[in-house]
Amino acid sequence: MRSESACQWARLAVLHNLAKVSSSEPLLVYLPPFSAAAPTSDLTQLPRFAQRHATAVIHYRWTEPFSKEESVEGNASDGEEAVHPRFHPGWPAPIHDTMKAYTWIVENLAPTTYTRRDIYVYGSYLGASLATSLTLTEAHPHERMAVRGCVAYNGIYNWTMFLPDHPINKLSLSSSRNFLEDILVLPADPEFQELKQMAAELFNKPSDLFDSFASSCLLFHTPGLLVPPSFDESAITPPSSLTDLSWLPEETIEALMSLKHPRKSPLVFPPRKSTLKIPEMLLLHDTAPPLPPSLLRRRQRRKKNSFGNSFRTQAEELASLMRRSINKVELKERMKWDEDVDQWNDEADRRVQVHDVGDKGDSVAAAWLEDRIFRVSSE
Repeated sequence: MRSESACQWARLAVLHNLAKVSSSEPLLVYLPPFSAAAPTSDLTQLPRFAQRHATAVIHYRWTEPFSKEESVEGNASDGEEAVHPRFHPGWPAPIHDTMKAYTWIVENLAPTTYTRRDIYVYGSYLGASLATSLTLTEAHPHERMAVRGCVAYNGIYNWTMFLPDHPINKLSLSSSRNFLEDILVLPADPEFQELKQMAAELFNKPSDLFDSFASSCLLFHTPGLLVPPSFDESAITPPSSLTDLSWLPEETIEALMSLKHPRKSPLVFPPRKSTLKIPEMLLLHDTAPPLPPSLLRRRQRRKKNSFGNSFRTQAEELASLMRRSINKVELKERMKWDEDVDQWNDEADRRVQVHDVGDKGDSVAAAWLEDRIFRVSSE
């Protein structure tokens, strides 16, 4: 009889090509774009480049953005099938599944000898959000088997940026701005908009967006926001919307009038006493369809380009935070003992890269991963 842990693992992940390689060859951990039932052995579920490598596919449970009703037999009259909506639990189930599967991988797929085995993580869309969280919290360079690098494609790395109170959603009051210019900064990517609209289904409550395992950016700074009562409401009720305050106690009125968001503050990550290190990261994103030439020229005349909340903005935000950590925390500490620290001046840009890939996401990811997996395998 299979153990309970083995049964849980079978539900969470599928292994490919493990028998074809040695236990010291790098392992690719793949997090699919959306949650789905684990297939039996269908290689079409893998990106083509992953089909050539030892790969563990983690099938986390999360609400599906494109969910459909599924038929279930029973409790139906005249022999018809009863139709029920497909159900998957919201946050934090997906990160629990991911960490449980990863723990099993490390415990059961480690090299049989005292050699090392590198893990590289690849995820897209919802899988990219989980991939970056897994990578940043499991990149221990001194451990024999741990995450060494990550490729994330079109991920959301700060879900609080979807809340109305986030500064990125506040229109400037500058007189130089007008309605047309505001339109120009709005993202037109339908897949990005789909994720935004699904936030209330992906997460059980607004406070879930503030979980740093969902929003990797929050490993590096505090949110700078109050938790709102719902996904589409402000946490601060404008005084003008309160028509009658006479029934409220005076101290409550004063509290309402003075309520404001906390200041966003930087956090030290990785913690100085931990063995974590920011690994090599490749953040890939698409860009919304190009604007008509007349509108594009108008945007180019603006002093500062703003792309609103988009896959590009999400990737660049996380990349800037990781680079800052490398420069301000890791290399600053290295300066205390390394006289040749100047040779590391470009380390942050080398280690953390962002690319707009259009429709070439798989080929760029494949080249990046192939370079590292082949390099390790040939050593």
